[in-house]
Amino acid sequence: MLLAAAGLLDGYHATTHWAFVPCFAERFPKVIVAEGNPRFILDRNRLTGGGISSGLDEALMLIQLLKGTVAAQAVQQTTQYYPNPPVSSAIPPAPASCPIPQAKASKQASV
Repeated sequence: MLLAAAGLLDGYHATTHWAFVPCFAERFPKVIVAEGNPRFILDRNRLTGGGISSGLDEALMLIQLLKGTVAAQAVQQTTQYYPNPPVSSAIPPAPASCPIPQAKASKQASV
């Protein structure tokens, strides 16, 4: 969301946590939110992730881009990241609106 707020995702495909998808439509309409809640998206020179655990996948992709597949595999092995969760669930529908309150403009105190 920081990249979107800075305008750095305008015209790019991006992903985010499912709960924040409405934030992009409401606040960053120039960002193309990828459908299907992918764990990460690489669009040209922008890499975005969909949440905390998917950030691990995003990080491995970044390492692969910067240092190659062998380096990314070494990091995966070192961190012992082999997802096999003990439970399984589905991603629920995104909320109807952005769950993050819009920031109010602050009034500066006069000196």
